[in-house]
Amino acid sequence: MDCRHITENEIREILEKGEINYNKSEPNSHPDPKYALDGYTNEGQHLRVVFATGERGLVVVTCIDLGVEWQCDCN
Repeated sequence: MDCRHITENEIREILEKGEINYNKSEPNSHPDPKYALDGYTNEGQHLRVVFATGERGLVVVTCIDLGVEWQCDCN
């Protein structure tokens, strides 16, 4: 999330206000269904966050800034 300049608060914003993108979701995925939520943060960042639901609860699979291609040096 750091490389993409996305904070935990922004993830929560998308969880609360985002809309399910059914084209990017995998509700029938096993073992954990995955749902992609798209939305804008209060700062105007256009994000997609993919959440999985399972035995561990709700987990963030990935988060993407749809408006900016950030350089990442993670290994």
